[in-house]
Amino acid sequence: MTGVHWTGDVHDWRLAPREYGAIHFHSDDIYDCGWPVTLDLQIPADWKSGFHALRLRPVSTGNADADDAQGIETLITFFVTPAVNAKRASLAVLAPSMTYMAYANNALRLHAVHFEVLTERLLMLTGDDIYLQEHPEIGQSTYDHHIDGSGRAYSSWLRPVLNMRPRSSLGNLAIDTHFLDWLEEKGIDYEVITDVELDRQGPRALADYRVLATLSHPEYYSEAMMNGVMAFQNAGGRHLALGANGFYWRCAFHPKAPAAVEVRRGITGTRTWESQPGEVHLAGTGEPGALWRHSGFAPQKLIGVGFAAMVYDHAGYYLLTEGASNPRVAFAIEGISQGERIGDYGVRIGGAVGIELDRFDVALGSPPHAVMLATSHGLGPGSLPTPEEYRTTVHGLDGEQNALVRADMVFFETANGGAVFATGSISYVLSLSHNHYDNNISRITGNVIERFLNPEPFEMPS
Repeated sequence: MTGVHWTGDVHDWRLAPREYGAIHFHSDDIYDCGWPVTLDLQIPADWKSGFHALRLRPVSTGNADADDAQGIETLITFFVTPAVNAKRASLAVLAPSMTYMAYANNALRLHAVHFEVLTERLLMLTGDDIYLQEHPEIGQSTYDHHIDGSGRAYSSWLRPVLNMRPRSSLGNLAIDTHFLDWLEEKGIDYEVITDVELDRQGPRALADYRVLATLSHPEYYSEAMMNGVMAFQNAGGRHLALGANGFYWRCAFHPKAPAAVEVRRGITGTRTWESQPGEVHLAGTGEPGALWRHSGFAPQKLIGVGFAAMVYDHAGYYLLTEGASNPRVAFAIEGISQGERIGDYGVRIGGAVGIELDRFDVALGSPPHAVMLATSHGLGPGSLPTPEEYRTTVHGLDGEQNALVRADMVFFETANGGAVFATGSISYVLSLSHNHYDNNISRITGNVIERFLNPEPFEMPS
């Protein structure tokens, strides 16, 4: 925290330690529950890499009626990554565990006074919401506040995480499993690694793979993770970016508490609290927090698109652009016609363009040679830009009037025969299973993965 000597001239606490006078502690902080071990599960080396869950039920009473009446179970999600010496699949799916932790035990539905206005729907509490209210000792997310009103800058996995379980929250992890389901349905071999490995190992974590798939919402990224993905792309890797609002907040695992992610929020960005002046730099590493965009590494530089808008009413769909006629993207849109609505369907929200959206922008770093092969249509007044997308409040900011409120589908080649394909929408993967997996979103995804798995190098346009 800044102290009485803080002048405002320096915002990095490492450069002016005399101006920083305290550390903020909270009675409702938690890092490690410290529970004794009651179950030790040894993972066999031949288990398939992927998302797994441990199902826990009460010990049987011996009375079948009583056992059925309890109806209680819980699932603890964990990830199985490939064994060290195992033969690698060509496709790696990167689980965004840092993002899952940033949202862990999100209690906005309970405490945000504007939540119903924000979502434009009636608030319905779940059993998990009630449990969080009754048991605040398990801690909340980096979207919530401490009891003294300050924002929560830390979140740890060494505690129960209620909204990271199957059949609980409908966001993040649950959305991501739709892509894994599609891979299983199509018989495409893959492995799962997490961004913990990417953070600890850097480019080595991805070195054995030809194709990387990042999922619906990889929002929170450390410097090592950003550089690891960029190194993979520059080395000829192919990156399938299947979501939106990714690579957004600059954050880090704390060096002294490696199970905790630290987030500082300031300057701008979609946020529920804001760091105090002079306190945007991370306490653990000293690096600036806030958005990667404000560190000169906007998502557009990495995947061609970056966060543009949130959708609070109905979802939209894509239409091919004139750029779709470029022969460089013919492989991706094979079987798709001009004027055909792409993704005007989907689980839960009814469309492939929804929840949060990314757009193409050369000024923010989108490669000039990239092809924008499709863009969104059908968005309404409830589609609104993220704060960093406008400099002053004016009329016409919503999705019916603002050309910046959109999702763009983008492809570009990278060095050494690599390529990137980005969808620009969180809800994209929610459309994959429509019509028994026979639909144009599924077709485009299959086209891209088939070409990305092909070792034939991509050529940079001259």
